[in-house]
Amino acid sequence: MSNTDIYQKMHSGDLYEPGDQELLEMQFRCLDLMYEYNHTRPTDFSRQQELLKQMLAEIGEGCYVTPPFYANWGGHHVHFGKGIYCNSA
Repeated sequence: MSNTDIYQKMHSGDLYEPGDQELLEMQFRCLDLMYEYNHTRPTDFSRQQELLKQMLAEIGEGCYVTPPFYANWGGHHVHFGKGIYCNSA
């Protein structure tokens, strides 16, 4: 079964093999980006924005997410519209 098939099954609600090597590699790349984002300096806004664009499925204009940010798959499936502000408690 190809990575595309497994990925489609994952999103359709069908049973899939979560330990598939290609799927795990994709997920670890996402988690590594989230780790890197969470360890940026508070004043490194440009790096944070760069990482968010790589991490998230979509990020609109004027969004700000205060690190740390935690999400399944490192936010790979998260869509933020414009003008969103997220922070942690």
